[in-house]
Amino acid sequence: MSKKRKLPELNKKIFPYDLVIAYWEDIVSDASWVDIPDIKKSTTAICCTVGWLMRYDSEVTILMSDFNFELNNKEVKQGGGHTVIPTKNILKIKKVKI
Repeated sequence: MSKKRKLPELNKKIFPYDLVIAYWEDIVSDASWVDIPDIKKSTTAICCTVGWLMRYDSEVTILMSDFNFELNNKEVKQGGGHTVIPTKNILKIKKVKI
């Protein structure tokens, strides 16, 4: 195991985002040949995304899975792995305590 490093503190004034689990509904499609009765039984998918809630308004919900700390000042400046979901597709959002 490598030498332990002191981890930076997450400054809520600079990074005020909540960690959440979002459940949402998405489109399902299939380009293969399927019998008509089976097509008529098709449903949408219920998806689950875990991430930092970056934006939540009437139009879009944006979740980000990763961020990094800058080496010099330990501030969060960059994020990665973001998902943009139409808010009308959101079924439930639950805050995760950390």
